[in-house]
Amino acid sequence: MSPTISSLFEEQAGRTPGAPAVRHPDAGRELTYRDLSREAGRLAQALVARGLPASGTVAVCLPQGVDRIAAFLAAGKAGAAYVSMDPAQPKARHQFMAEDSRADIVITVKELAEHFPGTPALLVDADRAEIAAMPPVPPPVQRANEVAIIYYTSGTTGTPKGVLVSHDSVAHFLRSLRDPALSPSDRMAQVNNPAFDASTFEIYGPLTSGGCLVIVSRDLLTDPAEFGEAIRRHGITALFLATSVFHEIAAANPAAFAPLRLLVTGGEALDPRRARDVLAAGPGHLLNAYGPTETTTFVTWHEITAVTGGTRSIPIGLPLGEARIHVLDRDLRPVPDGEPGELCIAGPCVARGYLNRPELTEAAFVPDPAVPGELMYRTGDLARRGPGGVLEFVGRHDRQVKLRGYRIELDEIEARVTAHPDVAGGVVLVEGEGDGRRLAAYVVPARDAAGDLVPRLRAYLSEWLPLWMVPALTVLDRLPLTSSGKIDRAALSVPAEEPRAEAGLTGLAPLESWLAGVWTDLTGIAPKGPDDDFFVIGGHSVLVGRLRARVRSVLGTQPPLRDYFTHSRLSDQAAMLRRHDGSGNLDALVRALPDRQAR
Repeated sequence: MSPTISSLFEEQAGRTPGAPAVRHPDAGRELTYRDLSREAGRLAQALVARGLPASGTVAVCLPQGVDRIAAFLAAGKAGAAYVSMDPAQPKARHQFMAEDSRADIVITVKELAEHFPGTPALLVDADRAEIAAMPPVPPPVQRANEVAIIYYTSGTTGTPKGVLVSHDSVAHFLRSLRDPALSPSDRMAQVNNPAFDASTFEIYGPLTSGGCLVIVSRDLLTDPAEFGEAIRRHGITALFLATSVFHEIAAANPAAFAPLRLLVTGGEALDPRRARDVLAAGPGHLLNAYGPTETTTFVTWHEITAVTGGTRSIPIGLPLGEARIHVLDRDLRPVPDGEPGELCIAGPCVARGYLNRPELTEAAFVPDPAVPGELMYRTGDLARRGPGGVLEFVGRHDRQVKLRGYRIELDEIEARVTAHPDVAGGVVLVEGEGDGRRLAAYVVPARDAAGDLVPRLRAYLSEWLPLWMVPALTVLDRLPLTSSGKIDRAALSVPAEEPRAEAGLTGLAPLESWLAGVWTDLTGIAPKGPDDDFFVIGGHSVLVGRLRARVRSVLGTQPPLRDYFTHSRLSDQAAMLRRHDGSGNLDALVRALPDRQAR
């Protein structure tokens, strides 16, 4: 019988029952492998008692913590697949994923229960006594669902699509993690978004190799100094970071990674300068990984041992395990080494396809010309083979982008933008270079649209899209067209806006004035008044992290990261800082700042 995630974990629990499996320092919780197995067993029993059928589907929407890890394992113990959800995503997206996946039950908390009106819920906070009363062993499973995890990714039609990742594929991935391998002495940080398939590596990598999973607040990723201190304080030895997050921390504090034995990054093209800075600080192994969700987390990696001054790109390396990598032309024929072609992937790493999307599955999962009877996944990425068969990422040939670690279909955002009744037309694109890239939407208002469209449209998009998919918005009288009548995307650019002189912000309280200066430094555009919105003038999630770090270092206060998203107007953000600080002294503190800290 082929292994499942649960069986691989249970084998490890049998070998090291008393070893620490998961720690959450901020919550004061630590479970051994024996404890975590029993916790997951009780949750599995509760799922079955609530009516979960054999080979069912469980949606898991929980805050970062031990309960989330136990819930993932519980779904497998009950023979179900689970849908991995980000609790910070909007209600409409949660509801869609639960309905689209036909989830039989959702494991969540009271605060989020209203996001799933049509789905039975097991609440880990309200139903804790019921769960604790369950037997600590898993229920007997007649037939395990071959699908282990359903990850939802951005879709070209405007609708997210669920990727069906099987137990076999996860088992193959975990077997492939060699040279270097995880070991029982490793402590892996759990910092990634659960909707990001990197969580497969950071959760099950340590839990099937005897290591310990240490839950580290995602908020720390926005503060490189504090994150580096957390790595040292918690004895972290292994870490996976999305490339953009890696760049952000490496630019500010490359020594943050020095204590690590294993550091893996992936998701976007890796900047050689950042890799060189981090190598100089001394982590044991630095690897650049590549792999779309449809091929189970990552299928190639390349260990970086040196970066010369003339290095222009970092390879994505060689295949892991039994993955087969093809570089093909448009007719799916191999291209010569050194020539670019579409990167196609085959082997046991390939997912089962897209949930309820047969036409998309048929287009993306096609017969492998090298192995009759097997399928390969067409990534849409362009790559070339270098010396020794080492792969180098070249780019893409469609409208899919990777931004801050997330795979985004621009067409999905565009479809949502143009669905607003006050929008007559619109286009979404990516602007900027390097870590400054951002999503931008240019819209033409409908004839009868009243008032300022931007705040209404942004509020609407925030109800449907994750915050990292909400673009900066610009209203135009019309969209530029090419001579053939198509939208001229190249003619669209960020409107030039001169930073507003300080005199233009007279009348603001000291804290608002200081914040306005910080916003100007970060975005290059000065707010015009207290009602200006950080995201409208060019802010994005990476800049929020820098803003939060500046507030902490200068003002000494540190609200939760999400508060910067929910209080994005200048006046609201200042009021939020005052409430969180509670001292009533922030304005006086700002007035007393020396000139060098004024921004």
